[in-house]
Amino acid sequence: MNYIGYIIKEHRCNLGINRKELSENICSEKYVYLVEKGERTPSAELVKIFGDRLGVDLFDYYQYLDCIDPIAVRDYINLFNMYHRKSDYKALKKVTDDAFKLSDFHNEPWNLEVKLNSLSYIVFVENKYKEAIEIVNKLLNEIKPKYSNNMIVANFYILLSTCYQLTGDLENAKCVLSLAYEISRDKYKVEKYEQIITSIRISKISFHYLNGEYDDVVKEGIELLKYQSEFNSYERIHYTYFYLAFAYYKTGVNGESTEWFKKGIYSLMHDYKPMDVYYIAMQDIFDVLAFDAMVDMKLITEFKKIYNLN
Repeated sequence: MNYIGYIIKEHRCNLGINRKELSENICSEKYVYLVEKGERTPSAELVKIFGDRLGVDLFDYYQYLDCIDPIAVRDYINLFNMYHRKSDYKALKKVTDDAFKLSDFHNEPWNLEVKLNSLSYIVFVENKYKEAIEIVNKLLNEIKPKYSNNMIVANFYILLSTCYQLTGDLENAKCVLSLAYEISRDKYKVEKYEQIITSIRISKISFHYLNGEYDDVVKEGIELLKYQSEFNSYERIHYTYFYLAFAYYKTGVNGESTEWFKKGIYSLMHDYKPMDVYYIAMQDIFDVLAFDAMVDMKLITEFKKIYNLN
């Protein structure tokens, strides 16, 4: 098992400061030495003080202390999350292949991150939905019980629900989405889980839309916007805008539909996300709203040019 002293030492050395400089007005230099050797465990207060001096949140490393290289694992996990947020699955595959060179990513639970990334590439780049369904179901059956309520498992359920939705199997899509919700339902107010909670709710909105439950799309969409505002987050907000636009159009509320559609367009003009646009443009109402008389055609023309849409 690793220890927090290792993390402290690595960051101290990276900053080029010695133990005396780190310990000044905090503790003795010898105490820092013992902490770094793993012979002393600093209190939570000292961990915070050391972290402030080093300019890093040391508490963020506690979940990685069993790793051989906890700093590298944490850095890679942050990169994984960033590329998932950007829907940049080609870049995700590249960094995942690099991460797999570390032995830590060959062991549970970190190897599950690698498998999730590989499956995301199969789904969103190669469009092999049925193959992914088979692989994910097999993987879920093999996951050890102690990891069954891990949030990474919720991510597998979300990916599986997406595949079922894309293949028209809405019954199974609903089933696995409910399993993702069960894992996450007590974590809604935890900021670190905002990304996955948002993904679950977007998948739920998508399901309602495909199932013709347009009032539920509106209800869930508005609730998601409120949820994200609590965290000052705009994570994949364009999906919510577009599904609100589609649902309002389906229910005959054309004015609201147009306004949400324009918000979605503006959002994606600001933040380039071709993979997201590919799936949004697949919806039956997208082209209808794109030619709506209330939408600025110059804007739509520019949008289609940027995203290479015919």
